[in-house]
Amino acid sequence: MKKRLLLSLMAMCMGVSGFALSQGEFVYTPQGRFQITGANAASSNFADFTGWTLISSSDGALLETTFDIVANGYADGLNSAISLNDAVTEGMYFKFVPTNSSASYVVSFKMKGAALASIRLTNEGFNGSNASLGDVLKNCVKIEGNADNVYGGTTDVVVCNTGEELTEDWQTFNYAIVGDGISRTYFLVLKGMQTTVEIADLQIAPAVQIADLRQRDAMLEKLNVYKNCYEWDAALLEDMGIDEVIELLGKIGDESSQSELDELLNTAQEALDAFVNENMDDFLVGNNDNYLGIKTTSGNTQKVSNLGDWTATTTGRAFWSNGGYPDLGHYQRGSKWNYNDPTSAMGVYMQKTLEKGSYVFAIEAKAAMREDASQSWYVNEGLKPAYGVAYIVNVETTDTIATVVKDLDPVKFTPFYIPTTIVDSCAYVIGFNAYCKEAYQDLTLGSVVYVANASLRGKTGNQYNQKQLQYEADVREQITAGRNNLETAKENIASADYYWGKLELQTCVDSVETKIAAYELWDQDSIIATYQEDYVKSTSAETGYMVYEVYQTAVKDIIAANRKFVAVNDTLNSLQVAIDDAKTTLAMRLYSAATGTADLQSAIGDAEDLYATKKKQDYSEENAFFITSMIEALSEAVDAFKASVPAEAITTIVDIDFENEAALDAETGNYVIAGAAGAMEFTHFSTTNPEGEDAPFQQGHWDNGEQKWKGYLRVGNGTGVVNFDPTVEGEMGTNILKVACDFYV
Repeated sequence: MKKRLLLSLMAMCMGVSGFALSQGEFVYTPQGRFQITGANAASSNFADFTGWTLISSSDGALLETTFDIVANGYADGLNSAISLNDAVTEGMYFKFVPTNSSASYVVSFKMKGAALASIRLTNEGFNGSNASLGDVLKNCVKIEGNADNVYGGTTDVVVCNTGEELTEDWQTFNYAIVGDGISRTYFLVLKGMQTTVEIADLQIAPAVQIADLRQRDAMLEKLNVYKNCYEWDAALLEDMGIDEVIELLGKIGDESSQSELDELLNTAQEALDAFVNENMDDFLVGNNDNYLGIKTTSGNTQKVSNLGDWTATTTGRAFWSNGGYPDLGHYQRGSKWNYNDPTSAMGVYMQKTLEKGSYVFAIEAKAAMREDASQSWYVNEGLKPAYGVAYIVNVETTDTIATVVKDLDPVKFTPFYIPTTIVDSCAYVIGFNAYCKEAYQDLTLGSVVYVANASLRGKTGNQYNQKQLQYEADVREQITAGRNNLETAKENIASADYYWGKLELQTCVDSVETKIAAYELWDQDSIIATYQEDYVKSTSAETGYMVYEVYQTAVKDIIAANRKFVAVNDTLNSLQVAIDDAKTTLAMRLYSAATGTADLQSAIGDAEDLYATKKKQDYSEENAFFITSMIEALSEAVDAFKASVPAEAITTIVDIDFENEAALDAETGNYVIAGAAGAMEFTHFSTTNPEGEDAPFQQGHWDNGEQKWKGYLRVGNGTGVVNFDPTVEGEMGTNILKVACDFYV
């Protein structure tokens, strides 16, 4: 029995592969790997349009006038069909009814088209402001099924509406219909096909799903990267099951089932996680964003140059994220790759100090051109415009230590693994760049790059792992915080600006300094000896261990003492501030006619006497009460002083009520609202609610076209000027001139 193993990682096979799906043949599809179990259940070689039904909005349209059959279009004896009308409403479909609703089938067809074309360009699902862009399907191949058993019915299964990049050479596309026991009719839909696209050799054959060897190979690659990055002890590899899962995966072959592979993949991942966590340090620990994972917090990340320790090199937009993996700027249609900078990379990097040892840097990425609608942000799944480069560079020598280059898929994340040996302990740049391939650099479809699942694991000669070393750093951070607060307390005690609480603060300093000095004597071994695997950095939970202990027994006391010391002195010094403010008010020309000057001077004197007395004493609740009471009394004295200005000393020179209508001054062309004294003149003023935008000023508060309140003036780009006779001021003989307006916004 002839078998054909398709090794492509995509949903297609290159070149001519025969005219029929053969029993026993192995086929890769986006849904997995399948083996053909029988003869074709349906097919079309375009000898005519048998099995095809027209989709058209044109009057009098026929299949023969919408598509053309090209004799020997695919190969000798095998025709092809080409569209004659690429309107989005024109097309045809092939109907297939499975005889067994629980069975699986492979749908296979061959296509070719112009270079850099895709069999799908869609705005389907667009939810922007232009509804006409919704559900536009151009150049589309779609396989869908519904239980209504009629084309156009309610679709409950979409087998494929994904795109693939076409070339001038024929390619084979395979998709799987996986039965679930529900009776459906399936439709292969060709709609809005460009006139450069041809299709041939449609085949539908029964199949059974078997182990997807692409998944096996991907897991083997990952396992071997970590197994071979360091000369691990053979007993360790055996004990942790690494060699065993590699051996078992190697036995997965053509006849293995997908369920068998799935179970083994889970086992392999668990074994690898346990092995890496126990034997390699995590050099990205400390910030969840370092791992470039799915955003779990609320709110968007937009135009952020830094995420965790990562820096984006992307032009303009940098990191974007909204409940998913971060992208490096989604540039809309109309721009070339990387916002019209197509020769530059869209990438991320971080700098880390690495010690001598063995490391594995891993990261995943995908990249695509954008869709037609700039607001839809769906990838064009056909075009594959980019390749990725993961790298590690020595900062001091600028030498590239290691690099991996792979093509990027627009839909699936492509994994990159860099195993390397660090021989010089120094700073390194670890990063990833996505570059636009030369053939795509002139396309103005916009661009997007996603990055995900970064990790940097290392095996060094350190006695302690990264978690333990981080624990030591957290403990020393608390000890340093205690020392810094002690120094602040000593400065507070020595400050001439503080009078209260020195004795109490000194008592705390004496107590805490002894404890902090003792903690400062702890060495690395002593600190890490207190570490436990369930450690979580915390000053309030006992699982913070020594971090919790240092904070609770020493640090929090000196922090609280400093805060109390500053607070009680703020209470004392606020009286001096109130005294200074009262003196300022007393000296203002505005209140030169006030009759309460002597009373305010007396109140200020009383406050100064109390301040001089109390600052020589120490803090007590009673003294604090005296201070706050005096501040309140002084405030009342200031208010009484202001109110003692006689009414005859105040003259209103302008009083404008915006309830009045604005009258047009024919001579100046401006509008004037007259007041009881003086007036206010406005340029470009409108007394009505304008429908247009050319009305910088407008009178009244409006709601749904109705003027709710006239006494409201909206100010725009014009000018408002108060007009009054300046010579009047010199004739009044008063102390205060007043300009009054009801409301002016």
